[in-house]
Amino acid sequence: MAKLTKEFFSGNEVLILGYPLQKDPSMKMILSAFVKNNIRVYAMNADTTGDLDIKIYKSFDELSRVPKCAYIYLAKGKIAPWITVMKENGVQRVLFHSKKDVEPADIETCRKAGLEPAVACPMMLLGNGIHKLHKFLAGV
Repeated sequence: MAKLTKEFFSGNEVLILGYPLQKDPSMKMILSAFVKNNIRVYAMNADTTGDLDIKIYKSFDELSRVPKCAYIYLAKGKIAPWITVMKENGVQRVLFHSKKDVEPADIETCRKAGLEPAVACPMMLLGNGIHKLHKFLAGV
């Protein structure tokens, strides 16, 4: 896989699929990094309720536009059904947080569907300090 850069987020926008229902410290950092890097975030989670610091869409139909890149924040067992749906709605690139968060079969299914998958924490691409060191050590 090629080295990842901020340009992975085509058009400076990203869909976060499965935005968390509870306050999540890591997601707060990731969301902040996207915003600081001028990447517009579209958060989507069909199961959400309440106000969580950002507008959260329940389906692709609610989105005014669909970003070409999606960051997946779903449990392993919930990823597969979304692969075809993402492709049908115009997503082209998919970022998974880490290898422990995605089954190899889901990565292969993304490729077969015509999606470009990548595995890396967004903080390695967008963050500073220790995250840049982590990026170097991980070979991202």
